[in-house]
Amino acid sequence: MIKPASRTTLYEEVTKQIIQMVKDGKWMPGDKIPGEIALSEAFEVSRNCIREALKSLELSGIIKAKPGRGTFLSQDCLRNINRMELLSVLKSESSIKELMETRLIIEPELGFLAAQRADEEDISELEALLKESIETIKKGTYTTEIGLDFHMIIAKASKNNILSKFLSSITDQLLAQRFLNIHRYLDNKELLKEVENHNHILDCIKNRDCEKTKKLLYNHIYDSMKAYENMKLIEKEEN
Repeated sequence: MIKPASRTTLYEEVTKQIIQMVKDGKWMPGDKIPGEIALSEAFEVSRNCIREALKSLELSGIIKAKPGRGTFLSQDCLRNINRMELLSVLKSESSIKELMETRLIIEPELGFLAAQRADEEDISELEALLKESIETIKKGTYTTEIGLDFHMIIAKASKNNILSKFLSSITDQLLAQRFLNIHRYLDNKELLKEVENHNHILDCIKNRDCEKTKKLLYNHIYDSMKAYENMKLIEKEEN
């Protein structure tokens, strides 16, 4: 049973209720979900609120819009919801900060090595992913996982198997951390900014500029950490 959403929580409560319905088995992977108007009436919120909730769920890989057919739960929706459950583990600001600090220590160095060691296949993978990123933004099907894939390919291109495997081992935590910043991805300008940053990093890798690659990756991750801290500060002020 869908409950009217509280006016104070906007799209976040709608998102949580939809996720709970999937977890409870009321909506199954592959099911078509109601349209904007029906959801707006059921939750008693504006259609704009529903759009934000649906975009958040799509970015998280839980739903998938199919032009001309409607919106469906993805086949991997339960797996992606399980990843979001890691938010409870990352709930404390200290643990989130530690994860971001881990990235700041490891990923710039992986970028440095990738600029030295990336082969043609690695470069081609990164170029293809950037092309896919732009296309999915235009189609409205971009997901946070696509953005993370860029970082994982760089790790592979470093040819340091130990660090690369370590980063792969915490993929779910990294995706959960990106879900915490999901509000940033509701605006296409932010999505395009992320792709632009990735493009600059790729140019440095192609030019074998190790130090600049390292610096750009550090700044890219640091900006994400500051964005989260600013979000938490705003939330505290509002409360």
